[in-house]
Amino acid sequence: MSETISGFSFPFRIDSSGRVARTSGPEKLKENIKHILLTGIGERVMRRDYGGGLRQLVHDPNNDALRAIVQHQIGKAIGQWEPGVQIQGVTVTQKDGNLYVEILYLIGRTQQPQSLSVPIGLGGI
Repeated sequence: MSETISGFSFPFRIDSSGRVARTSGPEKLKENIKHILLTGIGERVMRRDYGGGLRQLVHDPNNDALRAIVQHQIGKAIGQWEPGVQIQGVTVTQKDGNLYVEILYLIGRTQQPQSLSVPIGLGGI
């Protein structure tokens, strides 16, 4: 069985040949994680518990409690919805009034380390 994951690109788009763009490998996992985080809990009709729930927190006070909630929700969502990833750490930092999430993870059986940075707030989600 192949370890390589592939599927439609996120965000959804058409490539230069006029077909639906596709992504595979580590880049597809990054896209899947972003998709999970950008989907609000309750947004999916048939999967009400799918998503990261971060959009609901954008207007909350930017303090230590919010950062702890964000870390917890990200770990829980990715752990539940992306089985090809083992979370190694989630760091939430504040800069210029925005929160930035750095996710460190390992890819499945290959144990290849990866990282992903996602802004939350103005210019982010």
